[in-house]
Amino acid sequence: MERYVIFDIGGTTVKHAIMNAEGEAIESFSYPTPAQGNDEIYELLIQLINESKRKYPIKGVALSIPGAVDINSGEVYYAGSVIDLMHSNVKEKLKETGLPIELENDANCVALAEKWKGNAVNTDNFVCLTLGTGIGGSIYLNGNLYRGKQGMAGEIGLMLLHADSKTPKHLLFEKYSFSRLGSTWNLEDRISKKLERPLTGREIFTLYEQKDEGVTKEVESFYHTIAIGTLNIIHVMAPEKILFGGGISSQHNFISKIKQKISTILPEALELTELDHCHFYNQSGQLGALYHFLKQTNK
Repeated sequence: MERYVIFDIGGTTVKHAIMNAEGEAIESFSYPTPAQGNDEIYELLIQLINESKRKYPIKGVALSIPGAVDINSGEVYYAGSVIDLMHSNVKEKLKETGLPIELENDANCVALAEKWKGNAVNTDNFVCLTLGTGIGGSIYLNGNLYRGKQGMAGEIGLMLLHADSKTPKHLLFEKYSFSRLGSTWNLEDRISKKLERPLTGREIFTLYEQKDEGVTKEVESFYHTIAIGTLNIIHVMAPEKILFGGGISSQHNFISKIKQKISTILPEALELTELDHCHFYNQSGQLGALYHFLKQTNK
């Protein structure tokens, strides 16, 4: 039976799996992302690919990359904190393995996973938003993933929610982008500073459910920000669905809170676009990368 080597590369962790063509994991592992500056990331990938080849009849390698990529050439234009991938050609670097190599942007992999086996199987026009240290986005239009020029489409986190003439241009995105104002990291940072003690997202929402005065206003502001960003997307694209991923979106009342905030601004928007959770969480990058590989190689 065919097997594929799958990598989901992040700033802190490299997830590695062996999957069959149906997306079922035969084995899965996780490794710390190597220190940057000496191409150690490629040494790790080649080592793991070769080890996998000795154990299984591997048909190809699929990668989820945290940045803008050219899916045809294999060039990586941007890769966040994984700087050894930046301005390198992944297909060329891994050519020595003798296997077909395919790569895709990590946020796009989320949408691909949802389209393949998740909550967008029968949906042709949808947006995925992944909430974490920033906000990642991916777009499906008319049944196809929309990448834009140099794979840069879907950078929804860079959408400005506010701007003024007094703010220096280089600080606009740092202060007023959707990623900045609506990220989990920013929420945790604001509340931790306010209460003068570090708190995790889980702890914050436990306090929120207990109606703690120290967190309620900040969490409500967070929901309002997500609602504004979501409403902007609905206005621009009118998608059938917007799917939310990332740990914080798993809060049991997350979707209902976003709907509540939108309904106070423009309730008819909710008649146009359905809001829902992503079906997949930790596995979406790997599943999406595999689906991309299969589509690219027509398997």
